[in-house]
Amino acid sequence: MVKTRIRIISLGCAKNRVDSEFLLGRLAEAGMAIAGEDEPADAVIVNTCSFLQSACEEAIDVILECAEEKRAGKLRAVLVSGCLPNRYGTDLAKEMPEIDGVISPGSYDKVAEFVREALDRKSPSVLSGKGYLGSKAPRMLTNAGHYAYIKISDGCNNRCSYCMIPDIRGPHVSKPMEDVVDEAGRLLGAGVKELVVIAQDPTRYGTDLYGRPLLGELVKQLAGLDGLMWLRLMYAYPSRVDDELIGLFEDGLKGRLLPYMDLPMQHGSAKVLSAMNRLGSPEAIIDVVGRLRRARPGFVVRTTFMVGFPGESEADFRELLDFIRLVGPQRAGVFKFSPEEGTPAASMPDQVAEEEKDERERAVMSLLAEISLEYNESRIGEVTTVMVDGPSDESELLVSARSYAEAPEEDGHILIGDCTLAPGSVLKARITSAAEYDLGADIVE
Repeated sequence: MVKTRIRIISLGCAKNRVDSEFLLGRLAEAGMAIAGEDEPADAVIVNTCSFLQSACEEAIDVILECAEEKRAGKLRAVLVSGCLPNRYGTDLAKEMPEIDGVISPGSYDKVAEFVREALDRKSPSVLSGKGYLGSKAPRMLTNAGHYAYIKISDGCNNRCSYCMIPDIRGPHVSKPMEDVVDEAGRLLGAGVKELVVIAQDPTRYGTDLYGRPLLGELVKQLAGLDGLMWLRLMYAYPSRVDDELIGLFEDGLKGRLLPYMDLPMQHGSAKVLSAMNRLGSPEAIIDVVGRLRRARPGFVVRTTFMVGFPGESEADFRELLDFIRLVGPQRAGVFKFSPEEGTPAASMPDQVAEEEKDERERAVMSLLAEISLEYNESRIGEVTTVMVDGPSDESELLVSARSYAEAPEEDGHILIGDCTLAPGSVLKARITSAAEYDLGADIVE
């Protein structure tokens, strides 16, 4: 019997990537064949992001490209999953007749049945449940297999005034701890060496299931698993980083808990943070960063900032620049405020002109690049453990690697001149050169 062939296109964040890998696992479990990017397929599932209008536009463009493949006879069905169906529901298929079916994350365990119905031209709309945790579900990694993201919760309760995530993904829901640990064990058993903990708000983990935050306890259990080399924490809400978590970083958990954390700060002005409905003050964020760095020498902070939020004055922007200089995040990104339909911030007065947003974005990017370069240059001569990700985009003679200070797919690379090194290789390297984002290194024999 010829197997149904399915291709998945995953858009957006790492959390969406995890969902795509669970979808692949469910489809393979049902006996369907997984097609590669350029291979023929019966159907394609576009797993979408809709956090920003630009992400919606990207998703629509990809859907239309797939529709062209269908018209050319290369596909039988174009299916859409993820945040776009959550945001627009059944209106999505009505507005885009090119779509043969839509499925929301809460229905992912039924994806094989959904695909069969779509191929039978039944135009299914399966829209029950906004989040997905994949408890006990099979999963098929889409990278080289030496690192994996592990999503510990879905949804968000924070209600930042610029953000649609609580409406798109629903309220915060934690994955039971035993299921997270079981999934992590299966990933490590399959050869994964680095686990990257992600969620919309990982620091709230456990409050809904156990009545109190239990991220620290989860971290201890994950760090104790056989086969783990590195454990990395991303997207931690700064005001919820507590004494227990800082103590775990100080301990290091036998060197497995990396001295690295992503702390989305968003701004350095108390007025703007309040308008964003963000918890905590600039002073509190500075305190948390200082405590983390004192707890573990060499601690690396990654963050994101937003410019052009409604009402952001010149004085507020100067406060942001001063805040960045004080915090000195070694890894960071910046994005411009986008007035998303349905959010309170979209209708706030004193919207900042696009030209001003662009100028402020350039200024913040320039400052962050200076900080990154200074940090990278300080590492020249350092001998560090690195993990190879694969061939470099810079040259076929180089491989890209990372140390504790570089998160996969987010930060710069450590470039090593030995193209024979396989993904997942772990070795000692000496940093020999530094640019704003990438470093050069030689293998230490």
